[in-house]
Amino acid sequence: MVAVHKNRWELAPEPGGDRIPAVLAGRFRHGATGPADLPVVGDWVSVAWNEMDQVAMITDVEPRSGLLARKRPGETEHDAVVEQAIAANIDMGLVAMAVTEDFSVRRLERFLTLVWDSGATPVVVLTKADLVDRTVVETLLSDVEDVAFGVRTVVTSSRTGEGVTELRSQLAPDTCAILLGSSGVGKSSLLNALAGGALQAVTPVRDFDGKGRHTTTARRLVELPWGAYLVDTPGLRELQLWGDEESLTSSFPDVELLAEDCRFSDCTHLSEPGCAVMEAVDDGILGAERVASWHRLRRELAHLATKRGGAAARAQRQRWKAIAKAQKQLNRERGGR
Repeated sequence: MVAVHKNRWELAPEPGGDRIPAVLAGRFRHGATGPADLPVVGDWVSVAWNEMDQVAMITDVEPRSGLLARKRPGETEHDAVVEQAIAANIDMGLVAMAVTEDFSVRRLERFLTLVWDSGATPVVVLTKADLVDRTVVETLLSDVEDVAFGVRTVVTSSRTGEGVTELRSQLAPDTCAILLGSSGVGKSSLLNALAGGALQAVTPVRDFDGKGRHTTTARRLVELPWGAYLVDTPGLRELQLWGDEESLTSSFPDVELLAEDCRFSDCTHLSEPGCAVMEAVDDGILGAERVASWHRLRRELAHLATKRGGAAARAQRQRWKAIAKAQKQLNRERGGR
């Protein structure tokens, strides 16, 4: 599957071959249990050719080695949660963040969690390095190192070519990567730089606020000249996670490792004596904002599990009741002092 539009799909029967339009076979569409069952970019699918309409009929999706997905945006508190699949069978997730106003450590943590949960390997790509002083880049590299443990970071500039060769070397032939990031961070320019040609149209960011405009309007799979594949995506303005607490193990290994040394196995890391996480914060080993972000994402995933139902959801409710109780007790103690 090389492109997904609102109600149509595009296939490439062979590498470098012509794209053919496709629709869902009726039996397959009605048998899908949810949107995540439908084909996404990167999927291998089975098809039957409809000679009359000259269109391929998608009859099945082959088993996936991984799925990058988020909670569908725009839902209210009372809506049922729905998984939105973004891409399948991805080997690497390129998280693009501009070194200008776009950069956010907290958003980076979300992207890393999303990529790790899909089974892919993340790579942080800092874009537009030519627009700021080098000291700014060095500061941001230090910020990335504080949260992206063991993750390669590549500093790039599509204008000067900085980092493009290094990034190409990460994209091995016959592997598939996905390019993620907010609108305006330079994903389309980076794609063109990697490909060595204008594969994607580019537009400047808005002058009055520096925000990006959607150049890419649909997810599509691009074959690079040396045989690697790259999924180009529209900018993700809303990034709600889809997973469970285990999703945080790879993106917060520092916190998770410290938590193993807590005195109590059910420590909430808020007020208990012998909490290794809070001790690390007090000692300046671990940033308080880092722990707050970890708690925030855990609450978000717990709420998601609750809305999805099941035994895991009930366990989550019990855990967060204990956390709320501990927080109230902590607030009372602080008030008493």
